[in-house]
Order: sequence, then C-alpha cells, then structure tokens
Amino acid sequence: MLSNFLNRYDIVLKNLGLPDYEIRVYMTLLKNGPMNYRTLAQESGVPTGRIYQVLSTLESKGFIEVDQEKTKFFKAADPKKALMRRLRQIEEDYFELEHKTRQALQVLQLEYSHKYEDVQGIVSQIRVGSDSFSNIVTDNLIRAEEEILVSSGELIDQLHMGETVKDLLSQGVSIRAIYYESQGEKYDASRDLSSSLAIPGIKTRMLESIPTKYFVVDAQSVLLFLAQHNKDACLQIQGKALCHVFRDSFTEAWEKAGTLSYNDKFNLHLNVQTTKHF
Repeated sequence: MLSNFLNRYDIVLKNLGLPDYEIRVYMTLLKNGPMNYRTLAQESGVPTGRIYQVLSTLESKGFIEVDQEKTKFFKAADPKKALMRRLRQIEEDYFELEHKTRQALQVLQLEYSHKYEDVQGIVSQIRVGSDSFSNIVTDNLIRAEEEILVSSGELIDQLHMGETVKDLLSQGVSIRAIYYESQGEKYDASRDLSSSLAIPGIKTRMLESIPTKYFVVDAQSVLLFLAQHNKDACLQIQGKALCHVFRDSFTEAWEKAGTLSYNDKFNLHLNVQTTKHF
C-alpha cells in the first residue's frame, strides 16, 4: 500500500524540503508508473485543485518529468538523480544562507552590544599591513563626537594623523594620548618633539611601560593594533561593552602616568607624578 511505502521514506524526502503533497505525488508515480493528472490526484489523495501546482513545483525541483507532452502523462524522475540534485541544491542554498547570516550577524550583534552591557564586541574589519591602517583609522576618528583615547601617542605620527587631529580638536572633540618611553631607554626631555606632541589641545601623559596600541572612539569602537608573525594587523571592534573595558584600562594608565607640559618654545619637560609600571 502507498501509506506503508510513504512511511518508510517520507522522513528523508521531508528533510530534502518536500512537503506532504509533493511526497505523495512523487511516491505514487515512483510506485505506479506514469499517470495523467486526474488518475494521479485520485491515487495520491492530493485534491484535484492542487495537483497542477504540486506537479509544477516537483518538476522545478527535478523530481518528475512530463512523459507525454500532449496528453500530459507524468513520470517520476530517477531517484538517484533527483535526490542527489536536491541535496546539492540544499548545500548551495545553505552556503548562500550562511553567507547572508554572517553579514546580518555583524549588524545584529552590533545592535545587541549597543543595548546590553555584556563584555563583548564584534570585529567588523581587519586590515593587515601598516600601509592600509591610515584609511581605517581616519574613517573611524572622523566619526568621533566627544572623545578619542590614544594608548600610544606615537600612533598619531606613525599614521600621519596631524591634520585629522587638528580638525577634530577644532570641532570640540577631546583627545587624550599616553606616550611611552622606549623599553630600557631613559627618557630624554631634550630630544626633538614629534609633530603630534606639537599639536596644541591634545592632553598628554607619559608612562615607562610598552603599551597595547589602540584608539577608543567615543563609546562605539576600538581600533586595536597587533603585531603577529612579523605582520602588523589593525582590528576594528565595535560594541559599547568592550569600549568600556578599554576605557577603564586607559583611565587606569592615565592615572598612573606623569603629566607632560609645554613652554612657549615647545620644549618638553616631564613632571613625574608617578613612575610605576602597569
């Protein structure tokens, strides 16, 4: 009987995306051979008003073929070809869905991290090679509305950010930068000033420790710089919660740092409040 035949294989066909009516029509044709649509509707139990729609869908999926065009006899397609074709189609649909899901995930995760205070963030961009860093940094910094924190002030020089920084300061954006002495090298107050230190308006302090290099832009994104296997990388990480982590780290370092001040000739001198390492 058809019902026994269906019960053995319908779970496989359902997993391949065939609904009940399509399974009944295909299995009826497979068991009984070619039929016209009236006989097929009667034998399969599919309503006559639905049979053509079901046949059309099955044909598009490759499960049936028209045996005689004029009299519209239909036959089941070879199961090996039909099932394997459907399986490949599902695989292709899965990869496309996975790609779209990953794209949507970035936006959805970012929205989630903006609303919830879990310690998390999403890496929305990765750049490898220092030549490509300036653009991603500029694109992020020009969005700043309130504050930029720079864990390593030398980044401003390295990425030629002078004009961008001046524009941000003129718009009222607060910029704080921590400078670091080279490891094992005593700070020399008479050395030439970097161009970034010569930009009025940047609040600066000095520490002895070698830093983790990053920018924090408002409470929205972090640009984190890494050096791995002789390759430099810049990660753009978005999320309020993770920004809080970096901001707390910066604040802790800022409180431990010595202040930097300037005289009229921009000769740098260091007022060491504290010279502790992290």
